[in-house]
Amino acid sequence: MVGQLGTSWFSGCRCRPNHSVVSSGILRLVVFCLFLWVGSLHAQLKPSVNVLFVVDASGSMNGRWQGQSKFALATKSVLLAADSILRQKPAQFALRLFGHQYPRSANNCNDTRLEVPFAANNLGLIEKKLEETTPKGQTMIAKALEQAMNDFPDSLALNTIILVTDGYETCGGDLCQVAEKMARRGIALRPFIVGLGLPPSLARQFECLGSFYDVQQPDQLYQTMSVIVERIINPTTCVVNLLDSYGRPSVTNHELFFFQHGTHRLIYQWMHTLDQQGLPDTLYPDPRYRYDLVVQSVPPVTKQGIELSVGRHNIIAVEVPTGTLELAMTGAASGVRCLVRKSGMNHLLDVQDVNTSRRYLAGNYDLDILTLPRISYRNFSIEDGKIHRIVIPQPGTLQLNPSAPAAASVFSIDKVSPSKVYDFGILRSQKSLSLLPGEYLLVYRPEKGRSAQLTRQITFRIHAGRPTVLRL
Repeated sequence: MVGQLGTSWFSGCRCRPNHSVVSSGILRLVVFCLFLWVGSLHAQLKPSVNVLFVVDASGSMNGRWQGQSKFALATKSVLLAADSILRQKPAQFALRLFGHQYPRSANNCNDTRLEVPFAANNLGLIEKKLEETTPKGQTMIAKALEQAMNDFPDSLALNTIILVTDGYETCGGDLCQVAEKMARRGIALRPFIVGLGLPPSLARQFECLGSFYDVQQPDQLYQTMSVIVERIINPTTCVVNLLDSYGRPSVTNHELFFFQHGTHRLIYQWMHTLDQQGLPDTLYPDPRYRYDLVVQSVPPVTKQGIELSVGRHNIIAVEVPTGTLELAMTGAASGVRCLVRKSGMNHLLDVQDVNTSRRYLAGNYDLDILTLPRISYRNFSIEDGKIHRIVIPQPGTLQLNPSAPAAASVFSIDKVSPSKVYDFGILRSQKSLSLLPGEYLLVYRPEKGRSAQLTRQITFRIHAGRPTVLRL
């Protein structure tokens, strides 16, 4: 492109080109492109943010707090926070209110609405809506937050919620269930909850929901909002590097479960993802917790007691060297499965279908492929980064047509001694059985007469993909 531009500059010039001018022009063009690239990279490193303000407009917010209206204080703090964020980071805002449309006496627990949706340059609309709102109704915090999950646009921006309230849940909602739903829906930062003059007994209801800020004096409100703004502008982030046996972060597509340390309380669940450059996604966990991370490989890998540095980018490394087991069978697999256990262990790790591939941690496994007869491997080694392919012979079909009821069993005689493969019990009608290719022995005795002297034996061979018919 630069060459084409240089040619066009001089296409109508009869004099000799000045190469110093050309070099200077090209240099300016390169510098300009580099400037654009750096600006674009900077924008990628500092993603935009979507902030949803969920404001309590129930009847209690109409009250006075040390001579000032609670709702007026909330309005001012919301607008100051939005302006502060916008000065430091690309952002869009939205406003959801609850308890503002129906009086408390109506006992309406669905009284919540997205009043101002996400858009650019909409702070004026948010301010206007807040100023014309009169608090009056019930406090349905859980309902408002559950609906708030649908308020965010479908984008790669960082989504977060700031909830301002002075009360407790009056509509029977479960805030902890809402918190789990938010984690699954990708609300990256857990909600920031600003409690206005709440007693400790009411403040505890928000422990599982997000970061709670206890404001007991009106003059603390703006300082609290400044702290929240700082958390949004400089969030605590992390990446999880899933390492192969060479220490390279090349492993991906495993579920990541973050539990509160020492408990079974699941806080986050993410699917590990690498972008086009092979870099893991940035995650936004709440830094208040210590975490136990479970990588849902087979078998799972756990890293315990993870502590995050607040306001910093954290790197979590977990060794997850994996190889692939591929089970292949020509023709119809007819529901054949493989039982996978760690070598020498009874605990069942996985049940893998034939004609599928599955990843397992590098190590030794006991495999039992549920064909007839069963195919077993002991201490089967799966190596990091390798594909291990097991080809299972295509079975044939044994068809038995009894002329009278008979007790019958099939034995494999390919080995040193016969081994029972299948027991029909009392065979009363035609029966088909899928068997691997090989030599077999059918032992049967007519039900009528019940004498061991009536026992008969038939030796037969099964061929891949073909039926073998025996008449008894």
